[in-house]
Amino acid sequence: MSRRAATPVRRRRCICLGAGLFLAGALFTGATEPQSIDLPTALKLVGAENLDVEIAREHLNAARAMGDAARARFFPWIAPSIVVRRHEENVQDAGGRILDADKQSLSAGIALNAQIDLGETYYQNLIAKQGVRSSEALLAGRRREATFRAAQGYFDLVRARAGVIATGEAARIIGRHAEQIAITAEAGITFKGDAARVRAARERAELELLRARTEQRIAGVRLAGILRLDPSVELTPVDADLVPLADLVATDDLGGLISHALAKRPEVDEMAARLQAARLGRRAAMQGPMLPTVGAQAWIGGLGGGPSGSTLTRDFDLSGDLSFGVSWRVGPGGLLDRNRQREMKARERQTELEGEKMHELIRRQVVEQHARLRALGEQMEFAKKALEAADQTARLSRERRELGISAALEDLQAEDELTRARRDFLVMIADYNLAQYALWFVVGG
Repeated sequence: MSRRAATPVRRRRCICLGAGLFLAGALFTGATEPQSIDLPTALKLVGAENLDVEIAREHLNAARAMGDAARARFFPWIAPSIVVRRHEENVQDAGGRILDADKQSLSAGIALNAQIDLGETYYQNLIAKQGVRSSEALLAGRRREATFRAAQGYFDLVRARAGVIATGEAARIIGRHAEQIAITAEAGITFKGDAARVRAARERAELELLRARTEQRIAGVRLAGILRLDPSVELTPVDADLVPLADLVATDDLGGLISHALAKRPEVDEMAARLQAARLGRRAAMQGPMLPTVGAQAWIGGLGGGPSGSTLTRDFDLSGDLSFGVSWRVGPGGLLDRNRQREMKARERQTELEGEKMHELIRRQVVEQHARLRALGEQMEFAKKALEAADQTARLSRERRELGISAALEDLQAEDELTRARRDFLVMIADYNLAQYALWFVVGG
């Protein structure tokens, strides 16, 4: 993955602008007219400014900074210094005698320091690399999740829109019958009780239509939230006439789908990096303390001074010191630290168990979504047949109505059945298309 991160925000904003140009006028002018949106646009918009993706990206930046900091521990640091010293009254010399001495000095120079815990620094550098790998996988996973949430939000909007269309058609048909029956009832041809029943049905249809429109508005607000758009802009799907999507994933080989998911899901790579980091942590606790801590210092500068009353720069001349040493730490944090070793072993085992749990979850997700997709495909066929039967019934009822054979309520019931069948079929298609994306998501497509 590229480490250049100077312009990702600008690049994402350009993508958002290009994909969401059709919404720009509404967003900046405060227009309240419904704005159409299709699935490709939603999928492009979600990757532009998604908060979860941004958080994961900053997590990756932090992991890379930690890796750079771990590598920097191999290098020395510089400490410029200026020190003024002043002493008065008693001082003890090397032989133990107490002397009365007043003195002062000035030192100025640069110290080059290096203290490297070889074992700890080496393993922390390796662990930091695994942290970067884990964060990269996390970012890829967040992007996939954002894409799936956008598809889910879009198909929820499509499902709600299908409900509005179906209930609107039902309200129109019932309203037409109510007008006709009101005229015939006024003329004494139709029983007034039938007219009252039709009026009640019309009121129920209007109520259902109001509820369906509210559900569509709420679904649009949720989708706008996922896409980080202005929620005051009402979104409507372009795909009013739904058709089943072509298979995004081949569903013939369930075992192959599971294997693909275990190989391609970013969560698997993230867990593998975490497990490798845990194993390196255990090795750091057991083998790291065997390597010594290396310390070195080089100081060069000037030193001057003298007895009380002299200037600080008296006899000021070049001065230098060099030192080098190695050491080992025994006890807590070093050799023979059994508690730390036990802790690292427990963390490694914990990560292994978490990995096994995640693999089981992935397998279960693939099997569940595979079964759901196949079941929805079969249900969609039944819903299609039910729609065809309801359409035929409504057509025959209209013919009987025109011939004066059937009653108005019979025609109304047939139209109502057709409306419900049409709504069920549209909702089934939306669910089927969403299931396609769900299976694509869980197999790591």
